[in-house]
Amino acid sequence: MPPFPIRPRTDADRPAVAGLLLATHETDGYPIVLPPDLEAWGAADDVVEAWVAVDDADDGEVVVGHAVLTEADGGAATPQWEAATGLDRSELGVVRRLVVHRSAQGTGTGAALLATAVDAAHRLGRRPVLDMSDNLTSAGALYRRAGFVEVGAYDLQLPGHLLHVLTWVGPPPDR
Repeated sequence: MPPFPIRPRTDADRPAVAGLLLATHETDGYPIVLPPDLEAWGAADDVVEAWVAVDDADDGEVVVGHAVLTEADGGAATPQWEAATGLDRSELGVVRRLVVHRSAQGTGTGAALLATAVDAAHRLGRRPVLDMSDNLTSAGALYRRAGFVEVGAYDLQLPGHLLHVLTWVGPPPDR
């Protein structure tokens, strides 16, 4: 099965994205801790661009995947990305909230969403970067296949969880 179609995310998609995040939390453990406002967290701060993958089912469009590209927020990962790339945070595009519903996994939808985010970062003259909890091994494999390289790590304390987070740098725009 080919990847599901991808289109820009709209405000009307926010509840469906929150539902998708809840589903991936239950099946895949991401996000590890559910934030109090899943809809706002899924929407993300400082969004540059955002996309959804959709299944045009008989009963209407269903969101089966999601990704956003944001500004680098100056958190723990940002100095690692800057050191690894030699770029200022304003020259980075952070891939976040990349999720694919269990029913759409294995279709190439995750790779297509990631490629969409990488292409957008390059179009904007930015280097794509991301971070992820080290327990998400299939996500790490996806990132490696897309040309991302692990450049560092940090620990993040969440309520009831201490996460070891890996930082990654994607391919440069001139690749």
